[in-house]
Amino acid sequence: MSHDTTTDLGVLGAQSARLYYRYARAVDEGDLDALRAMATDDIQITRGDHPTEDGVEAFLDVYRAHNALEIPVCKHVVTNVLAERDGDDVVTHAYFEATMLEEGRTRVVIGVYDDVHREVDGELRLAHKKIRVQRQLVLPAAEGSYAHVGKG
Repeated sequence: MSHDTTTDLGVLGAQSARLYYRYARAVDEGDLDALRAMATDDIQITRGDHPTEDGVEAFLDVYRAHNALEIPVCKHVVTNVLAERDGDDVVTHAYFEATMLEEGRTRVVIGVYDDVHREVDGELRLAHKKIRVQRQLVLPAAEGSYAHVGKG
C-alpha cells in the first residue's frame, strides 16, 4: 500500500490551521481556560530572544499579562501555515498579525510562529509556542463605529 505524503501534509496543515484559529480566538477573547485546554501539560513557550519557559503556568502568564492590558478589541490573524511531521511532533511555521485597537492608538504587530504541536487524544495541542515579533506599527486610534452600506 502506498503512503501519500502530500495528503498527510495537507491534513497536518489543516489540523494545525484549526489549532491556530482556536488559539487566536482564545487570545483575542482572553479565554485562559481555552488556552489551557489546547496546551500539553509540559508546554514550553519562547518569546523572541527570551529564554524558553516551561509549564502551563508560564504559558498562561503571557496571556494573563496580555489580558491585563485591557485592550478593547484585539484580532489575531494567522496565515501561511506549514506543518511537517517530526517523529511524534508536528513542527509548524506560520505568519501572524495582531491588531490591537486601543483607546488612544492602534497597534499592528507582525511576526512568525515556529511552533511544535503534538497529538493528544486525537487533537493537536500546543507543545512549544515560539513567538517572534518582527515589527510593530503604531497608528492613530481607530473609529469605534461603522456605518454599513446598503439598505438599513
